[in-house]
Parts: sequence; C-alpha cells; structure tokens
Amino acid sequence: MHHLIPFVSCVSFLLTQTAHADDSKENTSVQQLETMTFTASRADGLQEKSKQTSKIDEKQLELLKQGSAGNIGTVLAKTVPGLADSSRTITDFGQTLRGRNALILVDGIPLNLSRETSRGLSGIDPESIQNIEVIRGSNAIYGGGATGGIISITTKSAGGEPTAKTVVGFQTPLTNFSRDALSADIHQYFSGRLNDWDYALDFGYKRTGSSYDASGDRIAPEPSQGDLFDSDAYSVGGKLGYHIDDNQYIQISANYYTADQDSEYASDPSVAKLPAGSVPAKAIKGLKLADQNQNESQVYNLTYKNKDLLGSNFDSQIYYRDFYTRFNPTDGRNQANRANTINQGYQENEVFGSRFTFNTPLHFLGDSSLVWGGDFIREQSEMPLDTFDPVIYDQSGGLEFVKNGNLIYLPELTTQSVGVFAQLKHRFNDQWSAEVGARYEDSFAEVDDFIPLTQANKPNPYTVKGGKVKADAWLYNASVTFSPVEEHSIYASFSQGFQLPDVGLVIRNANTGFDLGSSFLEPVKVDNYELGWNGNFDRISSSLAVFYSASDLGAVQSFNNGLSLARTKEEVTGVEGTIDYLTQDEIWGFGGSATWMKGRETPQGRSEDQKMTGYRIPPLKLTSYIAYNPSDTWTNRLQATYWGSQDYRLDGKESFGRYDAKTYTTVDLMSSFDVNAKNNVSIGLENIFNRKYYPLYSQLLRSNNNMSHLLASGITLKVAYSHKW
Repeated sequence: MHHLIPFVSCVSFLLTQTAHADDSKENTSVQQLETMTFTASRADGLQEKSKQTSKIDEKQLELLKQGSAGNIGTVLAKTVPGLADSSRTITDFGQTLRGRNALILVDGIPLNLSRETSRGLSGIDPESIQNIEVIRGSNAIYGGGATGGIISITTKSAGGEPTAKTVVGFQTPLTNFSRDALSADIHQYFSGRLNDWDYALDFGYKRTGSSYDASGDRIAPEPSQGDLFDSDAYSVGGKLGYHIDDNQYIQISANYYTADQDSEYASDPSVAKLPAGSVPAKAIKGLKLADQNQNESQVYNLTYKNKDLLGSNFDSQIYYRDFYTRFNPTDGRNQANRANTINQGYQENEVFGSRFTFNTPLHFLGDSSLVWGGDFIREQSEMPLDTFDPVIYDQSGGLEFVKNGNLIYLPELTTQSVGVFAQLKHRFNDQWSAEVGARYEDSFAEVDDFIPLTQANKPNPYTVKGGKVKADAWLYNASVTFSPVEEHSIYASFSQGFQLPDVGLVIRNANTGFDLGSSFLEPVKVDNYELGWNGNFDRISSSLAVFYSASDLGAVQSFNNGLSLARTKEEVTGVEGTIDYLTQDEIWGFGGSATWMKGRETPQGRSEDQKMTGYRIPPLKLTSYIAYNPSDTWTNRLQATYWGSQDYRLDGKESFGRYDAKTYTTVDLMSSFDVNAKNNVSIGLENIFNRKYYPLYSQLLRSNNNMSHLLASGITLKVAYSHKW
C-alpha cells in the first residue's frame, strides 16, 4: 500500500492544446499516448485490439522532450508502460521492454546489432523524429530481436505542402550557471512536393554541455558504457520520392549522424576504494584523451510501394547501414581478456538488409486478409582496441592516455538471417475476430580462425579455430478478440520471439577448448502469453494486460568484464494498466499507468530458480499526469514517474546487477505556447523539485564500484523556439 502514496502525491499536469468541440477525438490523441496499430507495412494484419501499443506523435514528442533533456530513452521510460528506466547517458543497456530486449527500428531499419553496443536510441538525432510507436510483447512476424517488443521510430516525411521549419533550443542546469553547463542546438527542416516529386531535407547541430546534480556538483562521466557530456553532434538527412503513377511510389533516403565527445573530465578512481554505493561518482579535471566517446551512423534506404500488385498492397525496401562507436578506456591490467593493458575499444559494423511485404485481401474467405513476405539481413562487425602507455597513465593519476599500440578484441564476425512470414486475419462478425501467423527464421554466425586477446604479446600464442554456427526456428502466433460492445475488446494471444545471442561476448574470450557449437550460441526462443482488455467509457480510455513469457535459454549474460558467462532458463510475469480521462470541455485531463513485473531464472546445471537481475527486471513503475488547457494556443504538462524499491541481491550478497535498489520519483513540467500560426515557444523543467536521486542504472553499479554510482541531474531548464517559414 505504501507504493501508492508517491503515485497519488505526484499526480502531474498534462496541459494540451484544446481543439474545437467537433475535433474531440483528435484532441484526445494529443492528451494521451494513443493506442493504435503499428504503421510498418508488415503489421497491417495486426489487430489494433489484440495488442498493447503506444504512439507518441510529433506534437507530443516536441513537448515531452522538454522534460527529459531531449533524451529519447528517458522520454519513453516516463511514458510507455513496461519499459525500464533509462541510464540518462549514451547507453540503453538495461532498458528492457517487459523484461526482454526491444527491437529498435528507424524507418523500418533495425538498429540492433549482433554484437550489441546498447546505443540504439542514441544513434539518431531526436529532432529528426516524426513519431514513435511501441508494441509491447513479442510477435513472430517481426524476426530477430523483438523478444520483448518493438520501438519503431519514423523520421520526418517528404511531400505535402512546401514547409520550412527552424528550431533553436537552449538547456542549462539551474543548480550551476557555468558556461560549460550550457547546451544549445539548432535544426532546420524542409519538405514539399514538386509535380510528381516529393522531397525533404533536414540538418542540425547540438552542443551538449556538462551536467550537474541537485547540489550543483558536476556529474562524473559514466566509466563503463560512456556518455556524451561536452560533445558536439551533427546530423544531415534527405529524402527524394517519385510518384510513378497513382499506385506506385519509389523513394531514396540518406541520413548521417555523428556525436563526438571532447571533455576535460574523467571519473575519479579514488571512489572505487570505498564501499560500493556509499558515495557518488566524482568528476576530476585534467583528462587528456584524443579520441573519446563517439557515435557515427550512415543509413541509406531505398523503398518501393505498389498499391495494386497482383491484387495486393506491396511494400519493399533495401537498406545499408554503417555504424561506428567508441567506448571509454579501461584499465585492464591484471585481466587476461584485456591483454593486461590499458585499452580503449571501438566497434565498426556494416549492415545490409532488405524486406518485402504483401497485404493480400482474401475475399473468398469473407472479411479476411493475408500479410506475407520475407526479409534478409547480413552484418559484419569487428572490435579493435587501442592500447596506452601504462607509465604515463599512472604518473598522471589515470588522466593522460598516450597510444602505444593496437590489438583485436573481437575478430571480424559475420552474421546473417533470412526469414519468411505469413499472418492471416479474419473477422467472423462485429464481435469476434482472430489472427494466426507463422515465421521461419534461418540464421548463422561465422568467424575465421583467430588469436584471442588473452594470447596477445605472448611468445607462443595459440589460435582458436573459427567456423560457422547455424540456427533455424519456426515461430508461431495466434490471437482471438471478443468485442462484447462497441469501444471494448477482450483478447487472448500467444506469440513467439527469436534472437541470436551476442556471439561476440563468447568468442572474444575464447580459450583452447572453444566450441563454436556450444550451448552458449544457441538462439533465444521466447513463448509469450497475454490476456488483455482495451476499453473506452465516454471520456475515459483504459487498458489492462497480464503477460507471461518463458524461454529455455535466455541471452548470454556477461559478468566480471566477460570472464564469466551464463545462460539461464527464464520466466517473466507482469501486469500493465493505463487510464486516461478528458473532461467534457476538454480543458482538463488526468491519467496514469502502472507496471509490475517479476522475473525468475534457473542457471544451467541447477534445479532451483532465483530472481533475475535489475538490468533485466525493473521495479514497480507508476506514472501519472494532470492536463490543463486554458486556450487553443497554450499547452502544458506536469508529469511524474515513480520507481519502487527492489532488492536484487542473492542471499544478501552484492554482485553485477544485484544491489538493493531504493525508490525514487521524477517530476517534470513542460509548457508550449503558440505565439501565432508560425511561431512557438516551449519550456521544460526536468526534476522540478530538484530531488537528489540515483536512477536504477546507477544503483546497480555497471562497473561494480562507485565510479558508476552516478547521481541524476538536478533541476534543469530547457527552452526551444520554432518558426515555420
């Protein structure tokens, strides 16, 4: 019962733009996160009423970013049920969806990698996003990576009336007004149509300053996964489409994004000597490191659509993605899998893929349709290491890094997956409908013979024999929906998800007895069961879902910097609920959500299960808002998110991802005002009560010591001005 007290006390205000009375349904979609079907073409066969989905449109996203410092992972954590909290840094490590991995798509292109970098949500300029849709729960037709659900991001579209928009933003902590704390960004967007041609062009720049906690102290760098304090980011993107005729459309798009850190601060190693969790991480000035945290992404996408190809709606795409990321340095002395060196890893990935989807009406079966198609993805990745002079490093107190060599941490790895799928939808009458689908997935991972890093600099190093590991699977899903009355539906569904494990975690520490066909490289196959309800009562919309997912083998878990690996049999159980209310005059709105999950795992070779780590299963999450809407031009939002406590330790012992996590609550205020038809000003205050707290990621201590015990930002002001030309 005590968990409900913060939930009630932190009810927040969501102030949204009032529409005219006859636009009430459209206005409702602004007041709350819509529940609607996924827009990707292959999901046209999914029933809106048999899934729990959330949509954040462009107007909502512009407002929500003001209360989360523009961090997309944090925006989603505060608004989407079932999604774990963000790290507040560059990484989305530990930000699971219903306790499992989420497949992140941008314009249908997967950002997940076989050698996972956990930087999917930080690899795109937030200002380039038009909308975000989240489907909670696995589904067979989407392929690898969607064991927990899907986060689909759509970038700003081409076509329509000629439009030009400029956005300028500023951000600063209110606990420290130093120059290095100021962040600023500018973004320019053009779109339109000329005869049969559609076009869009956007480019932007962002300077991210330092971040300060509630006491006005600089927040230390994240030493494990990294951050983007003191960084510059640039983006440029373009789309060019051609309407071949009334049915056919072809479009080519390209996007380049880079974020590069240049900071003078490091994380003070002295705090690591104190008891874990006893003191916050501490920033120390004097860092001399030429190449710091970096993300660089290039994406090229060719799409073709035909509304009537052999009686079907046809959609296809071919894409190429080049991704580069650099991590923080690590003192790997006394660690064989780091070659006993001070080193810094960076990863390069090239991805080529394609997909095609047919949506075919089956009139001979009545109200039926079949979504069917296939996809292909091939990825090549490698992870070198720069090494640094240990004498200079020690003499500088861990602040100066002078390169003295280069090693290979992960040899070139090739993964490939081919899938075909079909999904049949049939409506029996106004009350009953059903879906059934299947997918066949055929995948492999391949690596050549290599010398592991443990053998680096040894006089007689051994060579590990490479090879190919294959995996294939049939995946199924089915659902039935009953609508007893209009605006209400009850559904039951079964779905399966598939994912190759992170092969790189295994082969990078290979020893002489390494077996590429070991159980550590078997795929993850998840069975997901769900019962749910979606309903509307006049001015109230609500939903409730109970879900259970199980897998004989979970993802490969890495402990002690990869020296210890584990796979477990997993079971995740959870409940999600949402409620939203809009008054008759549409001036006030109220709502919130609740998510509770439990995860149990049984390690290989054991019969007794145990609770899963905090990086997989978040504690109780409660969100709330109150909406107020005084005029057609004024939009404001005050929101709260409460995270409960959870002791993840086993037998009272602390270890990786297993600490006693304490409760914390975030409260943010956002306001947007239309000066006129062309000009808008928006203001946001994140952490308006200036609470001093540690996010779950920081409480779990990614580095297993206080260097990862990072406080969250104190009260922070963000202001944005936009002008439509």
